[in-house]
Amino acid sequence: MRLAEVETAIAAALSEIGQSAAPYRIDRQPRGDGTPHVEGEGPFFELVVDDDGMERTRETVDGHELLYRMLRRETRLLAMAAERRTRTVQAPGWVMRLRRWWPGALEGLVGTDDYSRATWMEAHAHLMTRLRSDWGARVKTENDAMLRRYPLTTAERENFRRLDLAAFGITDGRSAPR
Repeated sequence: MRLAEVETAIAAALSEIGQSAAPYRIDRQPRGDGTPHVEGEGPFFELVVDDDGMERTRETVDGHELLYRMLRRETRLLAMAAERRTRTVQAPGWVMRLRRWWPGALEGLVGTDDYSRATWMEAHAHLMTRLRSDWGARVKTENDAMLRRYPLTTAERENFRRLDLAAFGITDGRSAPR
């Protein structure tokens, strides 16, 4: 695959889950914020992650792997945003009043919320499955490996909630994480 073909496939996949991304462009220059960029026109590419002016990773991938990696990133961001929209924060009243004047003030420092990695991970796997079943299985396997290394906390298991993914064309039943 050439780079233009990968970008076209990404735009088509995102539109399949209700996300308008045409034309989709993969960064070709580093942003310096951890966003991946690509060097080369294909059929092989250098997938590079640059953070604060320092190259963190560089991998040679073919077009099919680049397609998977970019869609994995895009759908993970969608799943995380969907989780964030459903999150409830319980904080002292004075913090909530402060947040009206200073949005994000003391975010994550004072109060509690019902965040759970399991919530967005489950949604992420379903988004990728919607695009291709083998991609969904691969994401689930990658997430399971991470959870073996960094298990869910008790709070994360208790706070799991199933996200409504109807906006992405997903309405089937899903199971809770282990």
